[in-house]
Amino acid sequence: MTTTALQRLEPVVPALAAALLGVGVVQVAYLTGPIVPLALAGGAALLVLSLVRPMFTLYVAVALAPLELISFQFGGAGVSPAEAMLAASGAGWAASRLAHGELPFVASPLGWPLGLLVVALVPGIAVVAEPFSVIKVMVLWGAFFFVYQMIVAEGTRETVRNLLFVLALSAAVVGVIAVVSSGGAAPDLRGAGDTASGRARGSFGHPNTLATFEALAMPGALALGLAGSAIIRPVALASFGLIFAGLALSLSRGGLLAVVGALMVMLIWAPFRKTVVVAGLIVAVLAVGGANPLGETQQAQVLSQRLASVGYSAGGVDPRFRVWEVTPQIIADHPLVGVGQNAFPEVATRYGLLLGNSASTYEHAHNIALTIAAELGLLGLGVLLWLVVALTRVLVSGYLRAPRADRGPLLAVGAAFVALALQGMVDYTLRSAIIVGVVFALCGCAVVLARESSPDTTASLGEVT
Repeated sequence: MTTTALQRLEPVVPALAAALLGVGVVQVAYLTGPIVPLALAGGAALLVLSLVRPMFTLYVAVALAPLELISFQFGGAGVSPAEAMLAASGAGWAASRLAHGELPFVASPLGWPLGLLVVALVPGIAVVAEPFSVIKVMVLWGAFFFVYQMIVAEGTRETVRNLLFVLALSAAVVGVIAVVSSGGAAPDLRGAGDTASGRARGSFGHPNTLATFEALAMPGALALGLAGSAIIRPVALASFGLIFAGLALSLSRGGLLAVVGALMVMLIWAPFRKTVVVAGLIVAVLAVGGANPLGETQQAQVLSQRLASVGYSAGGVDPRFRVWEVTPQIIADHPLVGVGQNAFPEVATRYGLLLGNSASTYEHAHNIALTIAAELGLLGLGVLLWLVVALTRVLVSGYLRAPRADRGPLLAVGAAFVALALQGMVDYTLRSAIIVGVVFALCGCAVVLARESSPDTTASLGEVT
């Protein structure tokens, strides 16, 4: 066939390919059901997007957190849209780097501890009863590690602000879902406030997971609301209010204490201090005038009673104390590599950790450090401590040399980790892959802001007001 004939056929080829593809889709739908070709088409679009625009894919992933209760089954594992997008963004970036002849790794202060935390999952494959659950977590955390690498390699201060803004919007939608699902009514408390029913779960399966996600997003919403652009500020402040509403309806004591800690960290930032002073003066003036600006609403009373129950629980009544007492023995019996990821419930029954008079047990040790040590061993705990120390150094050194414009976002990232640590003292919400993915991403944000605040970078910026 001549070249001219081929050129004449060239416009027909795309149409012919589209027709063949259409016939194939119809056949697949006829044999399997319409959802299958739609899922395949969505998967193909996700693959292309993650390879071409991995950072944009990350934004979309965080925005999809309100759909966390939706799960697609792949073999024996369920994956939510946000988890799939998060994993795709990291894997797509890594594949793109390799295609361009570059390794998907860059030197950074948190690279080694985050990478070794993923490696610490590997021994669990050999010790747990169902290795597939460990493999799923390992694949997801490995992809999240590449998300961290992507942010460090290509991120700027604008990338961090964009991510904090998307996270704030996503958490605001989750807050709206929590308010709507609860009908705006406060949960019911029993006893001294230590037991609650009707707690909001939002887009997550547990109120404490909801509280963690909201607490991670709240400082960023506050920072952008007070020092963002004119367009972003009102949206971020509205998001802050919705986030707080969702967290309050969760009635998570760890989450409420985490928010208090995060806001205490944000007090270091001058714009937030001024806002607190102005708000305090307004409240004082209204109180002197006979008004009660804080109100006597049922929600406020419930929150106050719930927080007051912390002292009651600290007296040893809380069943967590039993878990914290027994878990060190589990660690001592499995010191090196632990019992395996997600295997705490399987082992806990052997140590008499039962929920009341039932045969059910605890899903975790209600503490991040204890759960990591029990499931990943002392090696995993050592890596976690390394990560905490390295992250603290990054945040502190970055803040000390940061220009004024970067202090708000940098403190917001630090406050998010303080919130996670405070709630992590009484709970373990890292079973949620979306929470882990956000944590890896925020680690990347911390490194980027600290790097952008280096003397070499800021020297050319001049004084930022």
